[in-house]
Amino acid sequence: MTNGTMEIHFRHPRSRKILTADLSPQCTGREALQALRTTEDSGTPFLTLSDNEDYNLVVERTSQSITPNMTFGQAGVVNGDTIGIVKDMVGAQTNRVACEQRGVSQWIA
Repeated sequence: MTNGTMEIHFRHPRSRKILTADLSPQCTGREALQALRTTEDSGTPFLTLSDNEDYNLVVERTSQSITPNMTFGQAGVVNGDTIGIVKDMVGAQTNRVACEQRGVSQWIA
């Protein structure tokens, strides 16, 4: 840890790539995901999103989710931790079609 930052390793959700970054314990999950979308790896974004797709961050050591407004410090992240980037299962529901049946909305696959 240097200058109040931590060395964190981000595991790509679809490949074996690991991105190492120095970040403040005050960095939020939302800020980290935004940075991962703009950080380039060999000229391409490290993390890309398809329509109706989103990701969550999970501390691999503890399985603690890092919510959008939670800081890495609040999540108990320590120097050297690996953070898994996992597909948001709630976001996957946006691909489903809502239909009206007898006036009640229902999700169908």
